[in-house]
Amino acid sequence: MDLSGYVLFKLTEETFIKPFDCGDDDLNDFLITKAKSYQRELLAVTYILEDEINTLAYFSIFNDSLKVEEEGFASKNAFKKFLGFVSHPKRHLRHFPAMKLGRLGVSVTLKGKGIGKVIVGYIINMALEQNEKCACKIITVDAYAESLKFYEKIGFIYFTPKDEGKDTRQMYLDLTPIINTAEEHE
Repeated sequence: MDLSGYVLFKLTEETFIKPFDCGDDDLNDFLITKAKSYQRELLAVTYILEDEINTLAYFSIFNDSLKVEEEGFASKNAFKKFLGFVSHPKRHLRHFPAMKLGRLGVSVTLKGKGIGKVIVGYIINMALEQNEKCACKIITVDAYAESLKFYEKIGFIYFTPKDEGKDTRQMYLDLTPIINTAEEHE
């Protein structure tokens, strides 16, 4: 999707939030009533995509740490498979540096048109750039049930089967293959 004609910017105290409806009252409410206080309290940073009239989408991100314990997995094999993406000498690590996609809302008028995918691509680039100053191995998200397929298509993986059937499921995207692919093409 072409984003020309739209503006993406970081929310500030002075930002006037234009009309927005993503069809989810919780996501709408966060943007309108909580995003600025979360930013003031250093809990999340919010970015807004808008045109001249409306807010088209927004997302909030913050630092995270993915804690990995064998009990969180369905089996010992599932745990070992997860740790397989860590190089051998570092397998003792149980906390992995991450960026959390805390909120992502896209206007009902633009759902299914690729904006969410473009935004997640932008977030991936932000996480990759963050690695110049502070490590970020994984992007995490607690995905709503209705968004699971969206994140699956982008490449996110379920952390554990233990949250199947719940309102949200924890998913992650390992950035290592993305970095390795980029380095191969340089």
